[in-house]
Amino acid sequence: MSPRSLLPGEVLIMRSLLDHAYEPKWKAVDFASFRVTDMNDGGMGSLSFESTKSDRRFGRTLSEGWFKDEDGYPCVVAMLLDKEDEIFELDSFKVDSSARRRLPESEAEILFDNPHMD
Repeated sequence: MSPRSLLPGEVLIMRSLLDHAYEPKWKAVDFASFRVTDMNDGGMGSLSFESTKSDRRFGRTLSEGWFKDEDGYPCVVAMLLDKEDEIFELDSFKVDSSARRRLPESEAEILFDNPHMD
């Protein structure tokens, strides 16, 4: 898969997750500068962020949240950092393991409590 810019709904997710992390260094992130590659995850929407570093490895989860997909199932999203504390991946998965059908349209849709089914 070839690198691309973030979609508006992906920027919305990232902004919400980074704001929720309460770490000042994430307030000035330039979302337009990111290039991402869709991960092979069955359509759940995970992204890998381009880097000039060749040997990147997962370091920590910065922030997690969720939103309801079109079918009502929760889609859990997490901002992952590498060992050098730089943005690494946006992990996304549906609790029923199906493909994600939509992206959120407002930050109000992204919740930070435990996902539940109504």
